[in-house]
Amino acid sequence: MAAQGWWTSFFEGPALEPWRRAHSRDESRGQAHDLVRALGLQRGQRVLDVPCGNARLALELAALGMKVSGLDSSGELLAEGRRRAAERGLELELVNGDMRALPWRAELDAAFCAGNSFGYFDDDGNRAFLEAVARALVPGGRFWLEYPLALELVRGRAALRDWQILGERIVLTEAALDPAEPRRLETSYTFVDLTRPGGAMETRHASYRVYELRELQALLESAGFTALEALGQDQRRAFGPDSSELWLRARRA
Repeated sequence: MAAQGWWTSFFEGPALEPWRRAHSRDESRGQAHDLVRALGLQRGQRVLDVPCGNARLALELAALGMKVSGLDSSGELLAEGRRRAAERGLELELVNGDMRALPWRAELDAAFCAGNSFGYFDDDGNRAFLEAVARALVPGGRFWLEYPLALELVRGRAALRDWQILGERIVLTEAALDPAEPRRLETSYTFVDLTRPGGAMETRHASYRVYELRELQALLESAGFTALEALGQDQRRAFGPDSSELWLRARRA
């Protein structure tokens, strides 16, 4: 099982190099265009990426003319994002901090939380994050939340075991609902380096809070959001029993 506060040290070190290479520049650019459409963004609007990691999406949104801010707890990933921004001549505001305590107040037009980045905390912590996003947005500001670990999706998967070859490394993912606390998904990631004799291995553990869609919608409403939409495949159709993906779109009340 993952230790409490596992995220504070998870996103550092060479083991995560495969994930840095998992998305091509073209893929990140395409995802940025999807975000522009989903959030109705216009050039010059202020957008928050949280947590932003190495800013791969923030960089592409900045290249499209947005004023982008990002926050993450990993100093290593933020340093990489700043370096890449400088190389491309792009301006980004990248802040090292806790996603539950965002420094912005009613000044951002939109925000998004992409990838497998929601549900790290307990219910109070997850609500604190959503409340912080709501406070950061102007009234009517838009929020886009990707949530691949909804209980409806987790229950529908035949196996919670997968492996990927990323460059010269293999990443094995194994996950199971904690029998003692069945709304948490305990996950192990094993990294194998194929360039080293015997393949150097490192295993890291993560734990995610698993919500049903109705629970997540109630959490968003309690945090100050309204006009909730749950979307499935291709981000255009309503989420339903046959969906294998989930995005939520909301507005600050």
